[in-house]
Amino acid sequence: MISNILFYLGMILIIIGTYGMIRMKDFYSRIQAVGISDTVGIFTILISLMIKNPEHISKLIIISILLLITSPVISHLLAYGASKSDIKVRGNKK
Repeated sequence: MISNILFYLGMILIIIGTYGMIRMKDFYSRIQAVGISDTVGIFTILISLMIKNPEHISKLIIISILLLITSPVISHLLAYGASKSDIKVRGNKK
């Protein structure tokens, strides 16, 4: 019961992040919308899988740790690359 609620909550968060990526106007806002909601959504789905399948909990914990490390780093690298290529906040170049 709780695992199903967490699973659907994670799916809703991912859908909201996808909608935010489409709706936002500039690149940096899109990174923020997708990066935060995607990380929390997938982490919530992984917690629901840990509750539903306790025999695979060690693998799911490793996946969760890797996700919590790599997702913010990837978002930061995308924003850093965009700032180095002179993409400004409203999508205008210099």
